[in-house]
Amino acid sequence: MTTDENHKLEAQEVESRIIAFIECELLSPGETVNRDDDLLSGEIFDSIGVLRLAAFVDEDFKLEMQPSDFVIENFQTAAALAQYILSTDASR
Repeated sequence: MTTDENHKLEAQEVESRIIAFIECELLSPGETVNRDDDLLSGEIFDSIGVLRLAAFVDEDFKLEMQPSDFVIENFQTAAALAQYILSTDASR
């Protein structure tokens, strides 16, 4: 398996964990979210949801998010958040 294939599998796993958290903890029962849904549109969850999601990232992925990491681009979609997590993890 190539490095790109390994990275893709990792990204899919990270996205799946993020989506599972959002669906279980931040959405009403029966609601779902896709990897490219705009999480910050106000229709999926509010600012408290972003903080809960950040706490999940800190705990589940063992990342200590810095204030400078709280930018729209990192939380826009589950896919974007997964890329942030993978890039932060890779830079350690």
